[in-house]
Amino acid sequence: MVYLNNLPFDKSGFFAPLYSAFINEEEYIPPSSENDNSVNPPKGWWKKELDRRQGRSKPRDTISVEQFMKDVRT
Repeated sequence: MVYLNNLPFDKSGFFAPLYSAFINEEEYIPPSSENDNSVNPPKGWWKKELDRRQGRSKPRDTISVEQFMKDVRT
């Protein structure tokens, strides 16, 4: 709380849009991020990134637990 007391709202990247909407007596509507992939990466992007960093070129396959247990035993 001590740090928040001296926070300049008009200079903050997070609070500036809220603060300006409040000053202008407008309702703040956050930008739509449904189509903005720069803010929200696609689902499962981190698995592809880890595979790329580790040099894995084989695609991942989903298998059942039973198939996994058969593969482990052989």
